[in-house]
Amino acid sequence: MATIQTATGPIDEERLGFTLSHEHIIVGSAGVREAYPFLFDMTRTRERVIRELSEAKAGGVDTIIDATTMDLSRDVDFVAEVSRASGVQVVVATGLWRDIPRFFWERDPGFIAEVFIHEIQDGIGGDRIRAGVIKVANDQEGVTPQAERVLRAAARACKATGVPITTHQWAPAQVGRRQMEIFLDEGVDPGRVCIGHSADTTDVDYLEGLLREGVYLSMDRYPGRPDLPDWPERNATVKALIDRGWADRLMLGHDYAPAPYPADGLGPDTESPTRYLFVSTTALPSLRAEGVDEGTIRKMTVDNPRRYLAG
Repeated sequence: MATIQTATGPIDEERLGFTLSHEHIIVGSAGVREAYPFLFDMTRTRERVIRELSEAKAGGVDTIIDATTMDLSRDVDFVAEVSRASGVQVVVATGLWRDIPRFFWERDPGFIAEVFIHEIQDGIGGDRIRAGVIKVANDQEGVTPQAERVLRAAARACKATGVPITTHQWAPAQVGRRQMEIFLDEGVDPGRVCIGHSADTTDVDYLEGLLREGVYLSMDRYPGRPDLPDWPERNATVKALIDRGWADRLMLGHDYAPAPYPADGLGPDTESPTRYLFVSTTALPSLRAEGVDEGTIRKMTVDNPRRYLAG
């Protein structure tokens, strides 16, 4: 039985349970909260995060894959604290999002890979929490030269450690296709890759083309985003892929990304209306009503995340 790294230590793969494929515990801009702590009310933020995670646990969520990297103000010690308080297991990420620090712009992919490997093998933060997933991101700008270095670094770290890759893509422009070209060029096992935000498109043929490479798809961002598919459209895409035989390669999530509460009087409350239970309370009951059986739902929420993370 494989072990999977979480914010509170390694667990046996069988303990993962119901898993959300792409979420965040808390996000921000790298370095801002550390440099200007007076701008944020972290006591109130901590209380809110514990409350929301506890609600998720009570609603049947066992594990969250937290795709928060250092350029999204990752705070693994905070994550460990709220994980212990709520009972939700959290897999934390190494890697980089879209705000690649200037320090890495001209670095060789091999150098960047060693940074990711360090966080996988030696740990992150004061408690040396080990990363259990590698996050990369490319959006409407596509894969820039700096971002390509990060993708190649992620591929090399994945090959060296066996820890899987999860991506942020701009699905309307089929950016996941370019991500996969680079991963395959680096010799990555496609079964160690999850292409994220794939429910942002209703182009089932594009998504099936990715699946034929052997990857997983994170069908997330429920209940939807402005100018992108709403949740019934996302469900329709998931159902179409299930009907085409791809249930064993799909995972579900929200990409919920709450920011810290601002300190009193210093800005608006930026709390998102999205929570960790929309999939469970709305999307899955609708899929059941459309004829998706419990075995298929278990694949997408329990079995596939376990196979993806465990290898």
